[in-house]
Amino acid sequence: MDTTDRLRVTALRALLWWLGHGLVLASRLSAPVRSQITRSLTVEISADDGPSRHWVFDSQRRRVSSSAGRARAPDFAVRFAGSGQALRHLTSPDGIDRIMRARIHGTVRVEGNHLILFWFRGLMRQLVPIGGAGPPRQALPGAYVAHDPASNGVEQITIEPAVRQLDPRWTNAWNARAKLWIVRGANGEPLREP
Repeated sequence: MDTTDRLRVTALRALLWWLGHGLVLASRLSAPVRSQITRSLTVEISADDGPSRHWVFDSQRRRVSSSAGRARAPDFAVRFAGSGQALRHLTSPDGIDRIMRARIHGTVRVEGNHLILFWFRGLMRQLVPIGGAGPPRQALPGAYVAHDPASNGVEQITIEPAVRQLDPRWTNAWNARAKLWIVRGANGEPLREP
């Protein structure tokens, strides 16, 4: 192994160490990070030339623990061919696209549900804002912000008065409301796992 390869291995070890300990600390101090830990699973990132780290997510305590080395049986793993490739992909603003392209070419192995990669990348972005979130949100020019009765469209907009609660006589509406998870969760009602 030449000097450049050793530097890449060391840099990847440092990045994985920093991400590992950063997520552990964030899971104790950051409410947004804790709110995203909803399942118990093990995630691993490793390179074939040595560096590897795994994270164990505990949904009961909403905490993360991290250790160097490979996990015994990870629920999700990304295995890179080399440390240089891992550094380029993990620090790239379009890292997920690069990982998926490399997976198609056979230089990266992804084991487990691919959607976990999006979730894990979101947690990593809580620590390091890799990749922009896009342009800042602003109102569209000429946006429809108020009803204009003089508009010359064929549609008609019916404006109903605001209500705070469904009419108790609307049993079908109440039954449909009982099936909406977002309404039940916002009201503090218990939800079952999907």
